[in-house]
Amino acid sequence: MKEIKAYIRPEMTERVISALELAGVPGMTVIDVSTIGGWADPEKSKLSIEYCEKYCSTVKIELVCSDDDAEKFINIIIEKAHTGRKGDGKIFISDINSAISIRTGLKNEKAI
Repeated sequence: MKEIKAYIRPEMTERVISALELAGVPGMTVIDVSTIGGWADPEKSKLSIEYCEKYCSTVKIELVCSDDDAEKFINIIIEKAHTGRKGDGKIFISDINSAISIRTGLKNEKAI
């Protein structure tokens, strides 16, 4: 299993989520976050005394999927989130050793 964490522009969120759902993603978490430094889009950055750096609003999408589906979902995120400008985002992929559904007790891929 793989965990995919994608940081994307807020205005690309609906495109990415819709495409992932159509491709059969089993579920995802969508979180509004702020990125700092080199990840920030210079055109949409704000100055903050608290951070003492530029920061930018971003959306983080997290999902867990089978190894077989990971490349498909990664390619969808890249395609739908890409604008070609600095600040398009980042994707991080991690291995998941196990998963458990709290409600059903199902494990690993059956849990997702």
